[in-house]
Amino acid sequence: MILFFCSQRLNAQNATKPLNYNKHPYWIDMMNDPNVNYFEAVKAYNEFWSTRKKPDEENDVIGQTKSPKEKHHFFKTREQREEEEAQKYSLDVKKFEHWEFIVKPYVQDDGRILSPDEQLQLWQQQKQK
Repeated sequence: MILFFCSQRLNAQNATKPLNYNKHPYWIDMMNDPNVNYFEAVKAYNEFWSTRKKPDEENDVIGQTKSPKEKHHFFKTREQREEEEAQKYSLDVKKFEHWEFIVKPYVQDDGRILSPDEQLQLWQQQKQK
């Protein structure tokens, strides 16, 4: 009987849960994975930012804001928490949008991104034409 319960527990751990893209920024790891499905990475990015405020353009690199910094309060407003989260991911957003722009021409119909070798072969074929 003990073996039965242990085997059931092991089987439960092997079952994979679908990823909740809205709760965790999986898109950061996806853009660094050469075998990622492009459409899945874009879906993860869009779902993550569907309920959040994206960082402002002028804050992407240097972290400067238009308004002067406010004093730290013990309790932060919702807007302050959202702004802090946007700033936390601002560089990653910039990297993802650049990655998306760079790999888009090499995306296949199934979402696979051509490898660097395949991209080079494609470039050489186009150069010969």
